[in-house]
Amino acid sequence: MTFPDPSLPPETQQPPYSPPSLARVSTLIYGGMTVVGLLLMRFWQNNLTPAFSFPKDGSERLRLAAAGLLAAGVLLTSSAALESWNDSFRSLKNMFMKLIGPAPAWVALWLAFLSSFGEEIFFRGAIQPTFGIVPTSIIFGLAHIGPDGKVGAWSLWAVGAGLVLGWTFDQTGSLWPAITGHFLVNGVSLLSLQRQYRQR
Repeated sequence: MTFPDPSLPPETQQPPYSPPSLARVSTLIYGGMTVVGLLLMRFWQNNLTPAFSFPKDGSERLRLAAAGLLAAGVLLTSSAALESWNDSFRSLKNMFMKLIGPAPAWVALWLAFLSSFGEEIFFRGAIQPTFGIVPTSIIFGLAHIGPDGKVGAWSLWAVGAGLVLGWTFDQTGSLWPAITGHFLVNGVSLLSLQRQYRQR
């Protein structure tokens, strides 16, 4: 699968994939990340059970839900602000619009689900307890370099996202708020890109 050229208008390019192939490739990548992360959490960090346990207290469950919603709100707001003034971030969003736009909504939601679980389990659950929030967030940002192989505005935003999600995990001891926030950010963003694609 090849990425579209972000320097070219989206309407001049052909989709580089079929929606089923995009779903298959993403399932393999994020599925592998999830399995590795779960194994590391179980046998290295020994935090698998506490990270995924649901509190019995209703107020505590509300606190976890609020933490996830707050993280999503901060990240969606910062993403919109960055897109409004940064050309490279806008170009990258246009590239993703071309990549995800022709796919049905279920592909966007599936990608949001896979990426939120895979990345949060691997980065926050498996890596962060040993390396700390800041180093893990930097690694997370480097994992989000652009298709040109360069660190750009998207990578820097991903570092910030890692700090927000990492802080959420650190403060709550649960992966559910980070997974929820990550899923909402990716789901809203991908569905918005699909809508923009269809309105061109």
